[in-house]
Amino acid sequence: MSAQLDMDAVAAELCKQCGFEFRGPLGKGAFKSAYLAVSGSYPFALKIAPISSGAERLIREAKALQECSHPSIAKLLQAFAFTFGGLQFWVVYEEYLAGGTLEAGLKQWSISSEAVRNIGVRLAEVLEHLHEKKLVHRDIKPANIMFRGDADGHPVLTDFGIVRMLDQPTLTQAFAQMGPGTPAYAAPEQLANEKALIDWRTDQFGLGIVLAECLLGRHPFALPGNTIHDAIVAVAARQELPAANAQRLRELGFNSLTKALRVWPIARFRRPAEFIAALRFT
Repeated sequence: MSAQLDMDAVAAELCKQCGFEFRGPLGKGAFKSAYLAVSGSYPFALKIAPISSGAERLIREAKALQECSHPSIAKLLQAFAFTFGGLQFWVVYEEYLAGGTLEAGLKQWSISSEAVRNIGVRLAEVLEHLHEKKLVHRDIKPANIMFRGDADGHPVLTDFGIVRMLDQPTLTQAFAQMGPGTPAYAAPEQLANEKALIDWRTDQFGLGIVLAECLLGRHPFALPGNTIHDAIVAVAARQELPAANAQRLRELGFNSLTKALRVWPIARFRRPAEFIAALRFT
């Protein structure tokens, strides 16, 4: 039986034991599998991860979400350990976001500058909230931005699986060549595992890449003909944003992103409120 079938069986059995209606898979990430379940008339996302080498990150993710209360952060309903077939799994119930991911949406429709600005402002407000809680998401990317499906396309940040708690000991080994995160959306300090430089400005850079990618149709550190690998190498080497891409962002009314995408944190917006204000108007 494959790992995916195993996870399906775990989810189905859990729903059976809890009296939920099991509706099937929603998606699969690097560590967690997500399913749609219904309790009464209330749909929710059921996320399950095997506990193979300790649950520190899983518990930290749940704790971080419990500390947050923001309309653009996915709501955690419950988190606990579950045993099935002699193995332990970490189970999370989260609100079900019917609008799907930004990643899927970008494959289906074009996105206006106004919509990009709306997404940017709302998610920058999330960064302000996380900053107040001393949290750094570290994995802002289109796949982790979802929508509730309401009329204004309300964006919601999900998947806090590698959240960094700045007031807690780090879980990343100091000798690791690269810190956790998705390389294409990671800041230079993540790619180099420079833990002392990680703060809310790391998420600012990640959000900047997402927004610029929506506007340009490609990674902002790539020029036509370049690959994603080329872009990652450029960021890791701290090469500044290509002049042609910076100019295009200014023409589109997003000069704010040229600052958010500076390769050294000190050159980015110092405070979330400054980033929010700049996104609204520049």
